[in-house]
Amino acid sequence: MWIGALVLTVLLRSGGADPWWNNAVYYSVLVDSFKDMDGDGLGDLNGLTKQLSYVRALGADGVILSSVSSKSMDCDQPGIMDFTNIDERYGNLDDFKGLVEKAKKLELKLVITLTMQTISSSSELFNLSAERKTGFEDKVIWRDGSLDESPNEDGINWVWRESRQAYYGSLRKEAVLNLCSESLLAMLSDAQCTWLKRGVSGILLHPDFPLDHECGVQLVQNMTVAAMSCSRTANLEVPVILVETALGAEVSAKYYVEVGLGANSVISYDLASPAKRPAASLALALHASLLYPPQDMTPTWLTSRRNESRIVTRYGSGMVDAIILIAFALPGATIIQQGDDLGAADTILEWAETSKCWPNPAVPSAAPFPWDDTPTAGFTSGDPWLPLAPNYRYANAKSEYAIDLSHIGVLKVASAIRKSPAIGPHVEIKRLGDALAVLRWGGSGSLLVVSNLSQGKTEVLLSKIPGLPSEMTVAASSGGSSSSIGSHVNLEKNLKLSPGETLLLVGPPRHCGGPGPVDKIASKLSEGWQKINKYFGSI
Repeated sequence: MWIGALVLTVLLRSGGADPWWNNAVYYSVLVDSFKDMDGDGLGDLNGLTKQLSYVRALGADGVILSSVSSKSMDCDQPGIMDFTNIDERYGNLDDFKGLVEKAKKLELKLVITLTMQTISSSSELFNLSAERKTGFEDKVIWRDGSLDESPNEDGINWVWRESRQAYYGSLRKEAVLNLCSESLLAMLSDAQCTWLKRGVSGILLHPDFPLDHECGVQLVQNMTVAAMSCSRTANLEVPVILVETALGAEVSAKYYVEVGLGANSVISYDLASPAKRPAASLALALHASLLYPPQDMTPTWLTSRRNESRIVTRYGSGMVDAIILIAFALPGATIIQQGDDLGAADTILEWAETSKCWPNPAVPSAAPFPWDDTPTAGFTSGDPWLPLAPNYRYANAKSEYAIDLSHIGVLKVASAIRKSPAIGPHVEIKRLGDALAVLRWGGSGSLLVVSNLSQGKTEVLLSKIPGLPSEMTVAASSGGSSSSIGSHVNLEKNLKLSPGETLLLVGPPRHCGGPGPVDKIASKLSEGWQKINKYFGSI
């Protein structure tokens, strides 16, 4: 039964060739957990280089690297030590050059994460700021006061620094950088340019500033200008500037390009919420993310947030294909978080046996990538820095890659189809009872993803969507679906879907049955202009 529908039609293209990032498929890599080549149990740049072909085989256009900047070796004072030096635990500059060369051969774009919110309290930058050295005084957030009277500002901790006789802002034991500081902006712009000259095609920024959001907005705009200037001066390709933010769609829209300034895209968490949303709630969230950006701008959809639970742990294995297929049907770029391509689960940290200080914090979602079902999952020849995911024996690349109906198989099909002419410039998002439907039309064909987001079985009548053909073909389906690939679905009959069951349907172009309101209005306007021209011609 058709309970209701929320419909949004968005014109995505306004003429001219789209930049590569508009509809890119990114694969987000946590270098620590992707592949270890030196046997120390921690992933490294050489391991990523060796296995980069896997990412390309998934159909990805780009790779988003976690930060590889040098980090503190002291876990009591964690954080970035230097923005441009590479952490020796990941490798060196020659290793990074090898990664860039491999990516170019595979026609993969590299996007680097530039950490900019905090820095280690043992770093040179922090110490110079604590000493009030010229040019460094305000790079870190400081508040004057006495040891007995600490500041009271929400969302931030304050730590007394005896040498400066002041408090510095702290988050997760790291010193908070002052994103309002012009001298810090100059330093970050130089670091950004250094990475661009090393061969990356874009920068991922985290500009949320807990004390003044507008400073983060100004920083993104200035960083974008600096990136464009750097690319022109060094004769580089135009870089993509991505922003990841914890703010909602309305506020985060300020980060977008306005009059040539700002981010090319802002990452949306709509598909990565901690709890599974019902169809109506998700449809509303997706609409908001599409409506708030400036005209011709679209969000980048994320399957899982880094350092937070993967799809399997959040929603269960039955929803892995659903999230991937919905993400690929939406307009804009998509980021597949490492592990979501396999349906890999989070690890159990209680199994961890080491107390060694690693570059990044130990979180369940950072479980090493399972390449096979061997004791160390093909990730390392040593002891992995974190325990493997509980389901790695079957949720691994070797077991899934050759199986068409696996999570990898579904992802590869969806990735290929989104690059086909069948993907039109228009999108409609509808709620059909307990199911969510995403329709792409206006191209050489029609593409429809329908997903049951409820806990029980549901039935949908797809013919309620105007203009669709009476029959469409299943191009991909979620694991356990009763609809096989290549089978035909009669849209005039109720489609039965089990919980989480998702279908990707393709068919001929949408046809709305004759001239629509726009055509009729245009015809009347044309008639009116003919009469006016005739009148003036007789004067």
